[in-house]
Amino acid sequence: MPVPEIPGRRERRRVQTLDHVATTAMQLFEAQGYDATTMEQIALRADVAKGTLYNHFATKEAVLAHWIHLELAADTARLAELVGAPGGFEARLARLLEASAEWSRRHRAYLLGYFRFRFLNIESELDGGGDPEGRPRDLIGLFALLIRDAQQEGSLRADLAPDHLAQLLHHLYFGALMRWLTLPGLELGEEFAAIVEVFVDGTRAGAKAARRKRA
Repeated sequence: MPVPEIPGRRERRRVQTLDHVATTAMQLFEAQGYDATTMEQIALRADVAKGTLYNHFATKEAVLAHWIHLELAADTARLAELVGAPGGFEARLARLLEASAEWSRRHRAYLLGYFRFRFLNIESELDGGGDPEGRPRDLIGLFALLIRDAQQEGSLRADLAPDHLAQLLHHLYFGALMRWLTLPGLELGEEFAAIVEVFVDGTRAGAKAARRKRA
């Protein structure tokens, strides 16, 4: 009699299948282009039944999004080192965004499809940027960590929570990315430099009181 599969093992196998399919699909995207690749080709190359593929991923965008999330998760540890590097908030944020810009430039061809998928699944955006043990697992989590440090140092206003400010910063980040993706001739580094200036000016400690005096 076969040994019943425990839920933990079943979940690990499911995750392994998702990762395998997404990695295989990315190889096809790189070899023949994203638009030219079909779900049937992905199933064939990954050696999974077409029905199994659609049970895991309803669309090709979902496959792409899973691969990008794998990439971002793997990159979070490297980016976290930039958050802890010496320097003030503005310099550390600029370094973090430049590292993100390097990744975005390499994967530009896939980003609009990825963002389209995220908009259609907006509920997932309401989740936080950290795991249950408080470690950042995405860019928003890294923003929050960087902001929390700056608030404790007294360089950023502390009347708003780090997670709140991180979400606002991420909106600026996303806006800069979309401008770069949709408007010809823009340089992503310059777009990110603009949001650093806007965010720092708006959140610097004492800025709120100064604006009230001017009013």
